[in-house]
Amino acid sequence: MSENIVEIKKLSKQFGTISALDKVSIDIPSKSIFGILGPNGSGKSTLMRIVSGLIKKWDGEIKILGEHVHSSNTNYLNHLGFMIESPSFYEYLSAKENLEIFARLTNNTTSHINHVLERVNLINRAKDKVKTYSYGMKQRLGLAQCLLHDPKILILDEPNNGLDPSGIREMSKIINSLHKSGKTICISTHILSEVESLCTNVAILKNGQLMSTVKLNDEFFHKNSFIINSKNISNCKDILQDKKFIHALQIDANNMFIQSKDRSCLKVVKKTLSNANIDFSITKESNLMYYFND
Repeated sequence: MSENIVEIKKLSKQFGTISALDKVSIDIPSKSIFGILGPNGSGKSTLMRIVSGLIKKWDGEIKILGEHVHSSNTNYLNHLGFMIESPSFYEYLSAKENLEIFARLTNNTTSHINHVLERVNLINRAKDKVKTYSYGMKQRLGLAQCLLHDPKILILDEPNNGLDPSGIREMSKIINSLHKSGKTICISTHILSEVESLCTNVAILKNGQLMSTVKLNDEFFHKNSFIINSKNISNCKDILQDKKFIHALQIDANNMFIQSKDRSCLKVVKKTLSNANIDFSITKESNLMYYFND
């Protein structure tokens, strides 16, 4: 079997005249935390819905655990757990009662309920009514629901969306724990820092197209990246273009993104622009910004 647990080839989806996805090809390695990164409207949710089987008609090819995905083959869904939107529950029932109902509706055993509640740190609130839960707790209960059948792959569409900093830390801690237990986790997000702190790999989408895929290894994080702001940004770009160790990307009329593996990059840029009498300022940025704005 391939080391890629999910293989997506030339995936396209049209909604009327709108191209939500345009020939997107992505390989998701087994036991990775794979981020789908992009702004709103980039095609992230459409991609997640197709992989989760919620959108039936699309063009291209998808293989999950070596099996071709199509409308007449739903066996792969037994290996998926997915949380695509904010989960809904019976507010006047307890967390445990909600999971018991869901388990019976989906022909899953109820014997794992305490275990999954423990995995999402809700075991001490298992008998409390869901109406007493915070939004973050409801998100974690939704994750517990995904885990009832012990899937190999989790598909989580913006799992930290709407959470406060404490809730984000809690959810990230749980996702890391599930990853360490051997699960492959695919999450979508529009937040660069979330991807850098949590994911092992990332695919960047923009306007329905794949811009780049990046492995977030040690080499990646050793790169230096920052943004130059100047009213003479075109002059900055011309002056720096002969510096072969620098990747420069003009973002708009006054800003340019710089990335380099060379640790002296920032010092060289400052000295070069100062010697040219350019008025500028520098802001430290995410290493993913280069790909995000490509």
